[in-house]
Amino acid sequence: MLNELIFEENREAVVRLSVRQLSALEEVGRRMAGRADWWGSERNAKQTGAVGDAASVIGIRRRLDGGQSVVFRNVAGSLRIGDLKLQIRPKIPLAHFFYLMSRSDVAPRVDSASIDIDSSHELQELIIAWLVDEAERVIRLGLHRDYSDYAEELAEVRGSIHPIPTALANLSGRAAVFCEYSDLDEDAAINRLIKAACGEAASDARIGSLVRQRARRLVTVMAQVGPLRRSDSRFQPTRLHSRYSRVLPLAKLVLAGKGASITAGDLAGRGFLIPTPGLIESGLRNVIAGALAPRDVRKRGLRLVEGGISLNPDLLIEGGQAVGDIKYRHFGGDWDRASLNQIVTFATGFGAKSGFIVGFGRGPHARMSVQARVGDVAVRKFAWDASSDAHPEQSANLLAEEVRTWLK
Repeated sequence: MLNELIFEENREAVVRLSVRQLSALEEVGRRMAGRADWWGSERNAKQTGAVGDAASVIGIRRRLDGGQSVVFRNVAGSLRIGDLKLQIRPKIPLAHFFYLMSRSDVAPRVDSASIDIDSSHELQELIIAWLVDEAERVIRLGLHRDYSDYAEELAEVRGSIHPIPTALANLSGRAAVFCEYSDLDEDAAINRLIKAACGEAASDARIGSLVRQRARRLVTVMAQVGPLRRSDSRFQPTRLHSRYSRVLPLAKLVLAGKGASITAGDLAGRGFLIPTPGLIESGLRNVIAGALAPRDVRKRGLRLVEGGISLNPDLLIEGGQAVGDIKYRHFGGDWDRASLNQIVTFATGFGAKSGFIVGFGRGPHARMSVQARVGDVAVRKFAWDASSDAHPEQSANLLAEEVRTWLK
């Protein structure tokens, strides 16, 4: 019999798990922590708890009554461990989460059908469907080719010859030369990431058969691309990889979610968990950028000359006309000192006269707008209305209008 538990990210829940289930869940948390920085901003690794020796995206605390207090740190998705199914829902309503995800950098360029999802498990299917769409688009445009290094026996000389292996081959009766050379081909890091992600999609029986069939076809087409290497997770695209701008974050997201699949003893665990802060940051930044167009809105850091400190606001408007920062949390009524100090520091560092933070509100704080002034810097706090009865598109339009009006 399948038992189902529903969690909300960052909210502790009391459960009663067996020793084997607990062991499997702890292993999932450690694996996911190691993959939390595969997609999105550096805050993914920090906010999921992926720092330190005991890094884990799942906090587990034993209770005196024999139960456990479990919290999932800034991840959403689903897990199945033996006969136990866990759904981890975002801290904002699913409709708002999926809307912002559809506005993020992982969403397809084409205008897809409206998202109608009512469970965290369907998050995986949506992301993989997007991955397959974008991978097919890249295949149509042509895979990127890069130089790869090879060292092997050949019938003719290419590149440089290694004399000792060549001599040994000749002495053993093989007419061959051992050469080291570079060749321009499709076995590049970015293609290995895409192929590996499509391979994950093709082998997951929980995904619809049509999507899996398309994913298998993509893996076949990329036959000249080799297996994923450990160093590929550190790959950073350049302007030469512009056609991969959508598919690469999707591939990294799928490969990050893969870390939720484990075997602990004789208990198999499989799931799909993704770090949420980078997705929300990207979606909100694109909503605000659309509201302020044609003004330039981007994320950019500033490293101070002395002290080794960097200032990294999530939103830089027109090179420093204003700065903003995104908080993936529900706001209360007043300013908290840490957020106020941070946004004033960001504004001062970039020479901006205005600074603002954007987060989420519900209930009495759904339409909250708190202003303050610190010296020459005017600061304001905006809240996305994340009430359960608020429509996401309406919340986006209200936020966009408030930010646009304030920055006039």
